[in-house]
Amino acid sequence: MKNLRAIIVVVTLLPVFGCDAIEELLEEEFEESITFDGELEIVERSAVASIDDAIDVQTEAAVYRINSDPDIASLIEDGNAEITKVKINEIRYTYNDFEGNEEAVVVQASFGIFSDTMAAMNSPLENGVAIADADQRNIQFTHRDDFSSIEEALLDSPSGSIFFQYFGKISRNPVDFKVAIRVDVTVTIKAQL
Repeated sequence: MKNLRAIIVVVTLLPVFGCDAIEELLEEEFEESITFDGELEIVERSAVASIDDAIDVQTEAAVYRINSDPDIASLIEDGNAEITKVKINEIRYTYNDFEGNEEAVVVQASFGIFSDTMAAMNSPLENGVAIADADQRNIQFTHRDDFSSIEEALLDSPSGSIFFQYFGKISRNPVDFKVAIRVDVTVTIKAQL
């Protein structure tokens, strides 16, 4: 049905605009902004001997499939369009549901970001954050980086899958918290006739 509409539009506009103008119109790229949310829970902690010891934590990985996003899927279904570029604009994150030693501070943290084509990057985050205070005051952090290696890999991925995981070294223990993320992405799509 979509192809029939496209043919009718072309036949209708051909006498008015000419072949070159219609071809240019049909080959134009457009951008679609999408966001996805996740909540990363701690699944692994290093062993410690004292509450004054630093502890390493690692969360589960959240996965998002760009090609399965309802807005994107509706545009690329039936092969009428293709994704030509993926741009990760920013990652906003908060620390939530903190329990444990309220003196705990982030010594070092990063997001591990992976694609299903095995591209990976480690993206350092803000250090020196008092986690209990950040949770209580609902402080939102905005993270930007050069995500180009992951963005390029997503174009080669059949599913457009991207994984996010949090790794941190925390100054005191015990600690338990979640990292809520919101990832803003711009997808460039080229229509095909």
